[in-house]
Amino acid sequence: MMNIVLDPTELYDIPPDYIPITTEVEWIKSFGVTNSRYWVRGKRLCEWAEAWLRAWNKTDAIMEIKLHPRRCIAALFDTIPVPDEWTDAQLLILLAKLDSYPQNPVAHLLAEITGDEQIWFAQPAISHLAAWLAMQVPQEYRILELVWQQQFQKHELATYYQTDDKLSLLRRWLGIATPVIPDLGKYPLPIPDFLCTEFDAYWEELLYNTEGKILEDIIPTQVVGMERIAKIAHKVLQNRPHWINKVRETKVTPYLGQQQQLELGNLSPPQSLPIDASPTEALEWVTQKYLPFRRWEIIVNQPALDQRISDRLADSFVNWMLEHYPQMTVDSVENSYLNYSVAAKVQNLCRESPVLWVVVDGLGWLDHLELLSYLTQNHQLALETDPQPRFSILPTKTEYAKWSLYAQLLPSDAAWAADAGKAFAKMGMGKRYTDRRIDQLYNALRKKTHKLYCWDTDTFDNLYHSQTDWQSLYTLDRPHTLEGIAKKINYCVQQYPKPEELRIVIASDHGQVMGTQDKISHCPPELEPKGRMAIGKTDDPRFVVLECDRYHLPHDISIVRSAASLGAFSYTNNKQIIGSHGGLFPEEVVVGVSVLRKSIQRAKVYISCRSEGKSRQPGELEITIDNPNSVPLTNLCLYIPELPAFNSGKSLEQQIPANQRIHFPITIPEVPELPPSHERNYLSLSGELTFRFANLEPGSTTLASDSQLKINQLFSSGFNIDEFL
Repeated sequence: MMNIVLDPTELYDIPPDYIPITTEVEWIKSFGVTNSRYWVRGKRLCEWAEAWLRAWNKTDAIMEIKLHPRRCIAALFDTIPVPDEWTDAQLLILLAKLDSYPQNPVAHLLAEITGDEQIWFAQPAISHLAAWLAMQVPQEYRILELVWQQQFQKHELATYYQTDDKLSLLRRWLGIATPVIPDLGKYPLPIPDFLCTEFDAYWEELLYNTEGKILEDIIPTQVVGMERIAKIAHKVLQNRPHWINKVRETKVTPYLGQQQQLELGNLSPPQSLPIDASPTEALEWVTQKYLPFRRWEIIVNQPALDQRISDRLADSFVNWMLEHYPQMTVDSVENSYLNYSVAAKVQNLCRESPVLWVVVDGLGWLDHLELLSYLTQNHQLALETDPQPRFSILPTKTEYAKWSLYAQLLPSDAAWAADAGKAFAKMGMGKRYTDRRIDQLYNALRKKTHKLYCWDTDTFDNLYHSQTDWQSLYTLDRPHTLEGIAKKINYCVQQYPKPEELRIVIASDHGQVMGTQDKISHCPPELEPKGRMAIGKTDDPRFVVLECDRYHLPHDISIVRSAASLGAFSYTNNKQIIGSHGGLFPEEVVVGVSVLRKSIQRAKVYISCRSEGKSRQPGELEITIDNPNSVPLTNLCLYIPELPAFNSGKSLEQQIPANQRIHFPITIPEVPELPPSHERNYLSLSGELTFRFANLEPGSTTLASDSQLKINQLFSSGFNIDEFL
């Protein structure tokens, strides 16, 4: 039987297995001779052929009558008009492509264009809508997307799927255009890359326009891109420190790194350290007040050297150390505030479990905390106890401070020598590995050869001795080096056959002076210069003297009182000094010790809120928080949807110490009024407390089910008698 295709459009290519018919003569000559396939072209000829076949009762030989591609595509596009400017050739190409897919051709073609099949065939939902809005389709194929959108006309999300402006809808959902879309809830996916710059610019402008107040109004858990907003807020608040308050700080700190949290902690200068402060108070002053301000002043504010406020604050600490250091040397090593107590701590831990003791040369307190943030990222390691500050052994140079750290003796001991290896031998256990022998450390960990493994690394300290540009050193090279040390520590843990049994202790010998320093132009001839210290005594008022007998040293040592230095390994282009240490500035003296493990199961934190008050009047909410964990809870923020003042989160100034139960009141600006239909005078409270474990790991807990507020009001109907007076 013959197969005939009628093509009145004359647009389609004739397949090679068809005999073309373009005139009546060709039709008469060919028709009926064979059972070949025939392709008839031309509107008039097709009408003639169809009439001829009808007359001979042969219409069943017509296999297909080709329609104009515009008609075919118009039928497929339904209510979406086909652009008039599309040529017949373009329409034919598009139709051929669509015809190559047996089912759902538009979705198939969009999947091919975008390289993403899942979006175009998935069922409609909030998550699907979010993914589709973020999918960028080339403008020339946008009409196909409009056709695809028609299939969702009867879905509950049809209003959003039928949008003519995807980008506008996406901006509104992200909260960077108005009106916002509360019905869809929080955008469930990361901010699309192509909108990140616009998102950041929007929030930066909003923060500046509101002078930071917008942070008080947002609920972080319900805001899109809170991590990005926090980083932008950190940048803005650094430039406008007078906009910082506890509420704003608490909103953003859970989303910042440890170093960034500290930067916002105190950007206004503290009072000088009182000379009669206890060691605990001095350590708190350095870590909580001086160092955050010092870092902001040096890194962000960058005043001239002679205008640094923090240098004058540091001088009060120098006076305190000169007065109190001799007294601290009397305490037993194990209970000492001095850094050599770390070795005793390590020995005690070794009685319970194997220990990897990482001694990072030159790691000050702030750098210590930043290293912890890298170590605890993505729950790689967890803090077993809160990081503790210690006073370095004086002077704060490696040959003295590190020797004492290992030997648990002061440098005045007859055994003192500028050899850390000999000092470590006094530990009486384990083995010490330097950077050159780190491969041996890996092998020892794999074989479980010791109870104590010590990695003594000077890569961080060497960084300060080799760099010549302070800003790039601090903002680029320093964090890169800390991250590299963290990766090696994690690698060490992975080598141990049972990594969950291994404790990791992080410690150091001394810190580094922040910023650039001047070089002292003339060194007194009676001194032997060694950076910020010199061997010998001098009456030069630019120095303070550590007498060997009083400060337990092998010889008298003179220390530069200011931030200046006698010399250094490296200098900037303008001949200023970088990375000198050995003096008495707080960042040189105060170092940290912390203990971590592979994983620690955090116990559930309990919080209960109960109170009684009169409606429409201020009240107090009694809060009880029980922290059964070995680290404190910090950065507390309480969310209670039933209380307007707590709806967007209220920051709590309290820190909850490890293994303690704390009770405290907080003010309710106005006790709410119960609705007329409420059967009791109790309002049940729900909500959430968010916090950080020791400023590092995020955590949260829900309010206990017995949390409630007893409300006293005259009429259960909701009317107040004052309205009738």
